[in-house]
Amino acid sequence: MPLTDEDAALLAISTFCESPLSQDQEAAKASIHSILHGEGADPFVDIHELFGLYNVLYFRSLLLPQVEVLWSPRLTLCAGICELTKDNEGKYRRIRLKLSEPLLKFRPREDTVDTLLHEAIHAYFFITTSWQHSRGDDGTGHGVGFQLLADSINNHASYAITVYHTFHDEVDSYRTHVWQCDGPCRQTPPYFGLVKRSMNRAPGKSDTWWDKHQTDCGGSYVKIAEPELTKQQLKNLSSKARAGRQKNKIDSWVAPKAENVSSPEKARVTTSPPISPSPGTVEGRTLTLGAHGGLKRRMDPISETNSATQSVSREYPLPGNLPRSVKRQKRELDERLTSITINSQVECPICGITVVEENINEHLDELHSS
Repeated sequence: MPLTDEDAALLAISTFCESPLSQDQEAAKASIHSILHGEGADPFVDIHELFGLYNVLYFRSLLLPQVEVLWSPRLTLCAGICELTKDNEGKYRRIRLKLSEPLLKFRPREDTVDTLLHEAIHAYFFITTSWQHSRGDDGTGHGVGFQLLADSINNHASYAITVYHTFHDEVDSYRTHVWQCDGPCRQTPPYFGLVKRSMNRAPGKSDTWWDKHQTDCGGSYVKIAEPELTKQQLKNLSSKARAGRQKNKIDSWVAPKAENVSSPEKARVTTSPPISPSPGTVEGRTLTLGAHGGLKRRMDPISETNSATQSVSREYPLPGNLPRSVKRQKRELDERLTSITINSQVECPICGITVVEENINEHLDELHSS
């Protein structure tokens, strides 16, 4: 009949509390003290070295080589985890202890040590009870046997092994994917319709509470927050998607001139903004800036002359920190515009449309002769 957790705990306790320590245990204890409290102790402990020493001091040298210890970069909901893995025969007779790198890397060193011992206690019970480690009343494995052994280790060397970690702020900081329910539960405490997760997994049927939520609330979840994409995720985006996310666009450098703005450097850009002519009138001929910086001409039916001088101009102030390529394009545009004769324009006294001064008579004859 396999040992219970309580029996296994009493056996371990007897080796470091009720009887003198063995030579190996004394050596392990001295090494641990040197690592954690010695002169020039490194604040970043080697969990593999410590685990080997604790195995000798507290766990009857039963944990190695069946137990593997490693840092986990993806564990964000708890500080550590003890999981069973398959051996070469396909049976769950090996153990992997994972410590959360995201949660523990900014915590005091004592938190890492206490978490390591916490998970080592679970591993010890799995091995000594023939893999029948009791899950306890709450199903977490922190029953009477666990608490008995944890309290004894705490009293032996002033550790602070607890049943649950208290790193709630750290856990919440990694829950950057947030969904909000649009149903009645968004007004109900304590969650107010919010679901926060460290991974991009939307609430759905795989959640144990989903059916109850559909019955009691029936609302739909909409994502309202997510973290910035990593460099690799940005690299995997299509060119169109990357362009849409670009923040440093030329559109943000050039803004229409405000009233009474004085700027030492301005570019006179000839464009064709939309003009709303009066009924019966025709839009005038303009010079417009093409998609690639070239000039193109659009003729109107009022006059088919080739002077191409009628234009509507608008000034845009340019920031002084523009890239060199943009300044070069501006200079070339200035040179092109300088070579074009831009005649003065006048307003028609009848319809109010702006036309080239030399064409005003023709405009009056054609549109207002009656």
